Amino acid sequence: MINEKDLDLVTILYQWSKEEREKHKREEGEVWIIDLVRCPLKRIFEEKFPEISESTIFSPSAIVGKLVHLGLENLLENKMGNVQIEFEGEKKIKIESEEVVIKGKIDVKIEDLGIEIKSARADRGIPQEHHIDQVRAYNWLFDLKKTILIYVTPERITQYQISDRMDDNEVRIRILEEKAPRYDWECGYCPYSVLCPHKKSRESLTG
Repeated sequence: MINEKDLDLVTILYQWSKEEREKHKREEGEVWIIDLVRCPLKRIFEEKFPEISESTIFSPSAIVGKLVHLGLENLLENKMGNVQIEFEGEKKIKIESEEVVIKGKIDVKIEDLGIEIKSARADRGIPQEHHIDQVRAYNWLFDLKKTILIYVTPERITQYQISDRMDDNEVRIRILEEKAPRYDWECGYCPYSVLCPHKKSRESLTG
């Protein structure tokens, strides 16, 4: 019989969050799809200050997002059967004289159809530009006909079909470009803004 006093659900959730994060370790020289759709400095800071990045495992909102992913992935697997969950792949492209490996993992793949799950606190501004870019990158990486981008928010659950895709040239440009941040809003949500010389304040964005 389970001793209710010893059942620490909070610790179980945080341990699970940590284990999920530890599953994804970057190999030297790899470029991840997420690197194509975020500030290029984040990759540098993650390698230089890993303790800051690791602190995100204790973020309740991040854990809620992971639970939404887990629940919807399991539901699709139970309802549809022939789905590939957390499908991973890679593609190599030439940048100047160097061969670069691009890796990515899409939430669900069903033959030539992808499904990418997003959770948010509100439904303002969806579908968001960087999410569309991410899905376009997945369409390129996995040679998908299209990807369904589904949002789960407290206000709305809705989906968008994205058939557009990146090409090798756009991927090269995104790897090489040094614009920091890539999107103006990023600094407000970035854990590295406390040390970043390129941080943009709300005031600088509005005036």
